[in-house]
Amino acid sequence: MRDTTWLERLGLALRTAMACLIVSLTTLYGPKPLRHFTAFPAFSYLTTILIWLSDAEPTYGEVLKCCLDVSYATFQTIAIVLVSVLVVGPASLGNGLVAPVAVALASFIVAFPVSTSLLTKRIAFGQIVVVYVTFVVFNGEVAHVFMLPAHVAGSTALGAIASLIAVLLPFPRLAHSQMSKGCKLYAENALERLNMFVEIMMARDNTTAQVLLARAASLSAAAKNTLKNIKIHHERMVWERPDTRFLRRKQKLDPGEKLHATEFLMRGLELALGSCSSFPQGMSSDELNRLLEGPRTHIAPRSESTLKSQGNLGWHLEAGSLSTAALPVCFFRYCVELFRGDFLSLRQDSISVNRSNTEEEAHPENEGLSMARKVWDILCVWMARERFVFAFKCSISLGLAVLFGIMYNKKNGYWSGLTVAISLVSGRQATLTVANSRLQGTAMGSVYGLICCSVFQRLEEFRFLPLLPWIILAVFMRHSKVYGQPGGVTAAIAALLILGRRNYGAPTEFAIARIVEASIGLLCFVFGEILVTPARAATIARTELSHCLDALLDCIQSLVLCSEQKNQKTSVVADLRKRQAKLKSHVEALERFTAEALTEPKIPFLCPLNTVSYYKLLGSFSKISDLCLYVCDGLKNLSGVQPTLGFPWDTIAHELRAFQEKLHPTVKCLKEIALTKSQARLQKELQKRKICHDVEAGTTSNEKYSNMELGPSQDDAERFSVSFVMLLKEATDKISDNTAEEVLKSETALCLSSLGFCISRLMQETICIMTEITHTT
Repeated sequence: MRDTTWLERLGLALRTAMACLIVSLTTLYGPKPLRHFTAFPAFSYLTTILIWLSDAEPTYGEVLKCCLDVSYATFQTIAIVLVSVLVVGPASLGNGLVAPVAVALASFIVAFPVSTSLLTKRIAFGQIVVVYVTFVVFNGEVAHVFMLPAHVAGSTALGAIASLIAVLLPFPRLAHSQMSKGCKLYAENALERLNMFVEIMMARDNTTAQVLLARAASLSAAAKNTLKNIKIHHERMVWERPDTRFLRRKQKLDPGEKLHATEFLMRGLELALGSCSSFPQGMSSDELNRLLEGPRTHIAPRSESTLKSQGNLGWHLEAGSLSTAALPVCFFRYCVELFRGDFLSLRQDSISVNRSNTEEEAHPENEGLSMARKVWDILCVWMARERFVFAFKCSISLGLAVLFGIMYNKKNGYWSGLTVAISLVSGRQATLTVANSRLQGTAMGSVYGLICCSVFQRLEEFRFLPLLPWIILAVFMRHSKVYGQPGGVTAAIAALLILGRRNYGAPTEFAIARIVEASIGLLCFVFGEILVTPARAATIARTELSHCLDALLDCIQSLVLCSEQKNQKTSVVADLRKRQAKLKSHVEALERFTAEALTEPKIPFLCPLNTVSYYKLLGSFSKISDLCLYVCDGLKNLSGVQPTLGFPWDTIAHELRAFQEKLHPTVKCLKEIALTKSQARLQKELQKRKICHDVEAGTTSNEKYSNMELGPSQDDAERFSVSFVMLLKEATDKISDNTAEEVLKSETALCLSSLGFCISRLMQETICIMTEITHTT
């Protein structure tokens, strides 16, 4: 897999170098009219690098979309420049104070629409900077005023066309083929994990099993990244085959969604094995391979065996074999049955009821919306705060960068504004880390360019040749953890501006001036980011942790309501699924902010974020999110037989209600402490609450309060498991005495067992979260 990734990146690097080579040959040795029309080769390089290095793995569809975005940005810039020239006049735009104001206003107009992509905004920002700084450089005395935006447009088009040629030669790099490779890679990964699951079940002791589980977890992380790439490439297929944009409703389930469903079940198998208390599990290798034949056939349909030839697994759950230690194995078998699709007989009624209920509930809501409410919603969307804040940030950063850049060096005043133009994003980013990476990349690329200039001092015609290995290195820098996308982009651009152009003066003077201008731009960029979004990622991560705890309480409350409904109404299950989706969204946000907080510098007097503990919390929250979905699926499967089942849900509801009542005050207490940023204030809160540990500090206070206000414990989860198993034995005996079919008996007993495991494990993970927040060092 690593060799495949290395070769893919090498191929991308060669295509990027080809695009830059096309621009170099065109601007240096092309026909004179063409060179005159593309008067800004630096912006051609900038366009090429933004198209190829802003995205991790560009394909033909993505590059084609980028070309359309570049065209839209060009038309937008031409319209803004022409209006400003007609209104203000070129002489006024040549003023060193008027031009930055014009840049700020034009940037605000470009950044405000939400429909345009980030690449469109960045290209438009860069074009605006080039045009208005050119007016300042020539003091407003431009020979052909209306040809200036045309020259900028021609230079931009050259970079886009070079990128399009590079993605097509020597053969097109299609998203469809990349997605097929990703699907094949995921299938190999999943089959390897299934084989590892067999080894885990047959492990000679717990230590060996834990080692194998750790290896399976690493494979699971690799599968997660593969699925992300598959989803990205599937979205890009629309641009390679435009006809599919109008046939989305008629299309079948795309491979990405199918693989996500497969990965969900694979995580269930891994969760079940991780919950087993002892190994081996007493199953032979042949029995395990036969058990996992269904998942293997589902993952690799071209295998020799098929689901039809397997028949039923012939496994029956007996009341005497039920115990708390057997629940993980039951859940493991339940996930296997979901792979095989053998629970369709239990699902048909619930699915039909779900569809009818959702249709009945949807119509009144749509009819109840008044025209005034629709108008108000449109106005709220139009005046959304996020759009205004982003536009204001872009306006301030670019205006100040152009102002100070012109004040320092009028001739090289472009580079401060262009540095900001390629750095702005609509969302949050690790500002200081991005600025540091961009400054290092600029310095490294400039130094490399100066060294090559001195080596090729007598061979200026071949000075562009050393660009090719540097572009390849910059692509690998773009995928590194140290420099990332900001460092790779700026390293490539810095070398291209020195080695890929002529007639810009002494290389040493230009390199020094550009590094200073880039530093000015990065300072303005950091100022704009801090001005608009002053909150640190650590602070927002603590807030998101509070939101995750609220969403967790909502899920448990919905679970209590599900257990209280004797007939398991579909609307209650749908409510649990809705709250699970809310929890998942908050967990994803917490993951993003935790990763960003990991790159933030430590600030004195502010409590740092314990990222190790937060990643443990993320693991528990993710498991709870999956378990909620399994509970929803189990309740839907049982809804068809629930009226005749006679399972004592009242007892389960009572225990869950008691668990919720214990949990609620603890969560409220921990939320207040998690939001505390100051170290001194945190100590006061801990003394006030008499909690002796905290996830942020890891400090201790009075030992006699160590068990106060900690809410539920693992004993509560164990008692629930024992109680559920006893109730399950009684229900299994009733099912065995019934005259129902044997298959229905087995499926119902297995579904109940897996449901008990999910609820019990959900309680355990909830307690682990509480313990991690209060006791982890």
